Amino acid sequence: MQTSDIIALSALSISILSLWLQNSGSQKQIMLSNFLEYTQRYQEIISHFPKDVINQDFDITSIPKNDQESLLRYMWMYFDLCYEEYHLHKLGFINSNLWKLWEIGMKSAFSRPAFQQSWYLICDKTTYEPDLDFVKFVESSFHPHQKSYVKRK
Repeated sequence: MQTSDIIALSALSISILSLWLQNSGSQKQIMLSNFLEYTQRYQEIISHFPKDVINQDFDITSIPKNDQESLLRYMWMYFDLCYEEYHLHKLGFINSNLWKLWEIGMKSAFSRPAFQQSWYLICDKTTYEPDLDFVKFVESSFHPHQKSYVKRK
């Protein structure tokens, strides 16, 4: 092998390494950007929830009708956000560490009566129903011993 071949091979190796490092950095940047965007959307949605929405004794029917409608609108947005995140994960666009973080948060929310009540009021009016995997994912967090709420037909 001649000196020029060694130089060319070294240059090629350095270029490939540089491209790999750049691609790896770009992927991390995209993942961080997506994380920040979804976190911002989540915070915007939950900022419209009443503070007691996470209480185990919360009952959506106990708040005024206008407040119920507002809460249901934001709950719908929350379920849509979860639906997007669920599918991004299923398609492999979200790494498992980030998905675990989101999944824990979703399941915690889904275990609360307010989210279950809202789910049953919203689910039939959405495109979630044909996607039984997502429906099962959401409903797997429901506690069977809790008060029964308005069920789907």
